[in-house]
Amino acid sequence: MTGRLIGLVVTAFLLQTLDAGAQQIKLRATLQVPAADAFFGVSLVHFKEEVERQSGKTISVEIFDKGQLYKDDQVVDAVATGAIELGIAGFNWVANKFPAVAILEQPFLFNFDALVRAVARPGSDMRGLIDEAVLAAAGVRILWWQSLGNTVFFSKGSDVAEPQRMRDKKVRVFSKTLAKFTALCGGAPTLLSVAKLHDALKDGTVDMAMAGLAALEARQLWKVADTITRTEHAPVEYFLIVNERTWQSLSSSHQALIVDAARKIEWKTRERVSQIEARAYAFAREKGMKVQELTADQVAEWRACSADVLTDYMDKNADLAHRLMAAYGKLRTDPCCTAGPSSAPFNRR
Repeated sequence: MTGRLIGLVVTAFLLQTLDAGAQQIKLRATLQVPAADAFFGVSLVHFKEEVERQSGKTISVEIFDKGQLYKDDQVVDAVATGAIELGIAGFNWVANKFPAVAILEQPFLFNFDALVRAVARPGSDMRGLIDEAVLAAAGVRILWWQSLGNTVFFSKGSDVAEPQRMRDKKVRVFSKTLAKFTALCGGAPTLLSVAKLHDALKDGTVDMAMAGLAALEARQLWKVADTITRTEHAPVEYFLIVNERTWQSLSSSHQALIVDAARKIEWKTRERVSQIEARAYAFAREKGMKVQELTADQVAEWRACSADVLTDYMDKNADLAHRLMAAYGKLRTDPCCTAGPSSAPFNRR
């Protein structure tokens, strides 16, 4: 009798073990930079740890960093087709494929932190519209928004505080919207992946480059440029996206767990971005780089030469663009976002 009871217990244990094994879920994630990268490498590692902790490791996340599986311009397609389950994708590559969501790239529309934070806040009208549009068009679900600060210019020998200093220069851009911006303000845009940025500046393929500040250390740009111009004309946002078929295959409890982990990491990351940016600027100065700020008059010049970018966006994207602009207008009446980036006076008349 005792032997039979022991046999039943062993059988039950084996069945439980097999069932647990059957419930194991493995999610692979592609990342362009090293997992130790301060901006979003560390965030993805923390997300992995949080998901595995909350799930008791019934869900595992495997990170493939340094672009070893997919380059930045391949991530959206790779996740959309299910070639990989998760990926960190730049907003620019999403907008290149689905121009209607390109509102964040409109020059100088989102050029102060409080406004970007309000847009990116979970539950905001603008975020909801963008998330829904991306899901419908691409079949990928956005789990978090992550800031990489703002778009700046990297150059050598001269700053780009005024548009005329860009005239006839070859300028690296990372989206179609920024290409229009460059052309309208006198430059010659060259659309390049961030993976090619260092070499393009080094060999003269481009004379200057638009990029997020995160590229400074990740791509060793201090070696090929000596000046940063803080135009900060568009925020640099990245998304953690998941394949929708993969998402729908998860249980509701697993979905809730992943969303909770994403929200925690997203909030912590956005809170520390300004600190990371400050350290990056300090690093640039340590490397001997000049950091050039813009005056209110110079911002006005940039806005004037690039005004048709927004006009073209509104003309071509109809319903969604107008809904997004309505949400933007509503935000600008909110106490968080009625001010601008600076109270510096205009001096030119």
